[in-house]
Amino acid sequence: MFLYKHGENIFDPQKATYSTSEKTSRLSKSETKILQYLIDNCGEIVSRETLLQIGWPGKFVVPNSLNVSIGNLRKAFGQDRAIIITIKDKGFTIKDDNFIRHPIEPEAIRECDPESDDVQYSASEEEEASDIEQEISPRQSLPTWKIVCYSLLILVILFGVALGLGSWKSPPCVTINSDLTICGDIKYLNINKLTENLPRNDATYTHVY
Repeated sequence: MFLYKHGENIFDPQKATYSTSEKTSRLSKSETKILQYLIDNCGEIVSRETLLQIGWPGKFVVPNSLNVSIGNLRKAFGQDRAIIITIKDKGFTIKDDNFIRHPIEPEAIRECDPESDDVQYSASEEEEASDIEQEISPRQSLPTWKIVCYSLLILVILFGVALGLGSWKSPPCVTINSDLTICGDIKYLNINKLTENLPRNDATYTHVY
């Protein structure tokens, strides 16, 4: 890559600009190609047909397009409009040594710092781990709640069963005349009438109320 200097003026093909002490002009793609070709072939007469091909490769344009581009370049030159010389019926040229080409040093590529990379990688890992943890946490909370609910349900059932078993007691039994044993809530029974109709001895009756 190169810059072209004409005194204090600078032509930068990469940026497509022509800078003077007064202004910086933006050049079109065609104008940039034409000016660079004339500078690289300074001292030679370049035909109009050649410049049309350089400025608009593979395209058909009217000859006046070249005149417009040359006029725009001369405006960009400011007071040095005569940089491009018109050779009647032949083409255009630029005098020798009008422009000096200066190479542009490419911007130094910053070398990667291994320690910096490690830090960035670790931070990236922490972010990924945090994202994964956030995704997993809601999924894990549902089984936990289920386990808690099931545990509470089982405890309630066990408590109910234990309460039922604790409240159930074998009915009290009373032996009458060593022949009759009555079990149950006997306070509602008429013992005298009950013993009158006993079918047999040595029997045990259970009354549930």
